[in-house]
Amino acid sequence: MPLTDPSPPVRPRKSTSLADALDNPAGVIRLSVVGTPVPLLPEAIRSLADLEVLTLNGNGLEVLPEALFELPKLRVLNLFNNALTELPAGLARLTRLESLTLGDNPLVRLPQDLDHCTGLRELNLANLPHLDFAQAWPVITQLRALEKLSLYQNPIDTVPDTIGQLAQLRVLRLFACRIEHLPASLGKLGRLEELDLRANRLSGFPFVQAAFPVLRRIDLSYNPLANVPADLPLEH
Repeated sequence: MPLTDPSPPVRPRKSTSLADALDNPAGVIRLSVVGTPVPLLPEAIRSLADLEVLTLNGNGLEVLPEALFELPKLRVLNLFNNALTELPAGLARLTRLESLTLGDNPLVRLPQDLDHCTGLRELNLANLPHLDFAQAWPVITQLRALEKLSLYQNPIDTVPDTIGQLAQLRVLRLFACRIEHLPASLGKLGRLEELDLRANRLSGFPFVQAAFPVLRRIDLSYNPLANVPADLPLEH
């Protein structure tokens, strides 16, 4: 009996059309839909079993379907600038998730199971004026693998002492908040390479270069600072 030729492998591909990706989902590894009215993702999103990077910026998204959390290979999820007030439980099912962007949404609370996304290395929660940070901080500081945390343009008065638990942080962006004081535990972040604290209410910066041995850039501009250690690599 003659051998039949195996089916050719599916080639990885990128798409900028949701309809196109759903019509032919095999091999779609990147989907970027930006500035297109999509108030609700269809349940068929679960068919994108090869998807690794999903960008849905500025689409007016109001609700996320739980089917989104059935994408087994998803590494990067970018939901910047939508109309999301909450996220359904289920993020922890994205076991390969490394990067999550939720900035510029009217979110009120973070999903409680976010702290189970133990592989998350990058988190963007910028410009979330309605977010309850009393609820959010305990979730954020459980993400011990985080390397990059962006919380800029938020009404943050106080950075909690538990920030020191994020020992893997390399980049911390807290510009244009309302921060008046920094916790001593910030000095535990010995892997910090970039620290952006522009446009806050800091009267001092009680740390020296030795606390951040690999720091390459720190920006303290537009703060009412009385004194700054001279050995810091300040941005000018």
